[in-house]
Amino acid sequence: MIVGFQSVTSGQVYNSTRHITRGADTAEIYISCEWYEDPSGIIWNGIFHSIDNGKTLTLKRKTKYFEEAGCLYGDSLPGCIFQAPMGPSQDTFGISFDYGMTFEKKYFNDIFPVAAGCVSGEIYISSWNGLSLGTNFGTNFSWQSCFDSLNLHEVGTLPGEVYWYKYPYSSGPLGLAYSNDYGQSFTVSFLDFPGIPIYDECMIYRGTEPGEIYFVIWKSPLEIYLYHTTDYGQTLAFQSQLSPSIGVDLFTAGRTPGSFYHIQREICGSPPTVNSCLYVHFSRDYGVTFTEYYHNLDSTYTVIPPPAKSINFFRCFPNPSSDKLTVIFTEQMSGEVEIQFITLTGDRRSSFSLPAGQTKTTIDVSNLVPGLYLLKISSGDFLAGMKKVAIIH
Repeated sequence: MIVGFQSVTSGQVYNSTRHITRGADTAEIYISCEWYEDPSGIIWNGIFHSIDNGKTLTLKRKTKYFEEAGCLYGDSLPGCIFQAPMGPSQDTFGISFDYGMTFEKKYFNDIFPVAAGCVSGEIYISSWNGLSLGTNFGTNFSWQSCFDSLNLHEVGTLPGEVYWYKYPYSSGPLGLAYSNDYGQSFTVSFLDFPGIPIYDECMIYRGTEPGEIYFVIWKSPLEIYLYHTTDYGQTLAFQSQLSPSIGVDLFTAGRTPGSFYHIQREICGSPPTVNSCLYVHFSRDYGVTFTEYYHNLDSTYTVIPPPAKSINFFRCFPNPSSDKLTVIFTEQMSGEVEIQFITLTGDRRSSFSLPAGQTKTTIDVSNLVPGLYLLKISSGDFLAGMKKVAIIH
């Protein structure tokens, strides 16, 4: 089984969310992810590039996962991205000027969180020694400050703007530290997210206008909420509740006003042909609604043909559900229908059948243990579809 293909359902690690970044041009994104496992057990990582908001993807770089699988940070220069770290060593990062195909390695002692500046060639690196600012694409660095209680997360849209977290942040208001002098000094604002007094994790992504930030809030492993501000967090607007994947969730804001991306990476296939599938959710309205593009990254992948939507021949609601779940079939099944609730570890917890021709049913889910399930519906050898369903009581 692929080591890295695992579910991240609680306390999303900060670096895991930075394997996607916006590029320099509008509609451009880069994604770095585990690609597939070959018959000899080698796990391959790929850097994929899109110039149409994730509708199509092009492979740019193939490397062994345990040799190179760093986080990506987009520069404002077309074709330029940073990757940190470049390999198992924590003191190496790389710069690419050819859209991720090749990287020039740079060195910096103890690289921890990183953020690419809003000016071309800038990169911020946090280490045990504090915050340092690199210019000229990592050729020169200057030490800015050292604050033990702060954690680098993002830059702003204006030169010199940097955002940090002030710990603790998982309960009570979020301590958002803001600097407009390249991290030399900070002011802290405490933000309350309506209806979410306690949460597992908060991630922030800069928008396109001064003061614009997106906040991804993990209230729990099954509940993700997106908030938006245009005034440095003074007012917060709820945008939508995002569906968690059964694998890894990645996020970034785009270069175009209102653009936001939620990428779900999940496992496709079974040994010896295990690979990743990507669900690219793209929003043009600040994360209120999304369009989905689906990509099966098999081992022969070079470029994705016109995208295929994930096919489901049924709808279900409400989701999350506490007692009753209604299923409506959008296509009539010619044979007996089997409905299964499967846990994320593959255990079947509930199963029952419907006669052929039935187009609607209501299921009692009050006896299911609260959690995230796959609702699998099939008819003989035909898979009508699978959907993620959250059960809450």
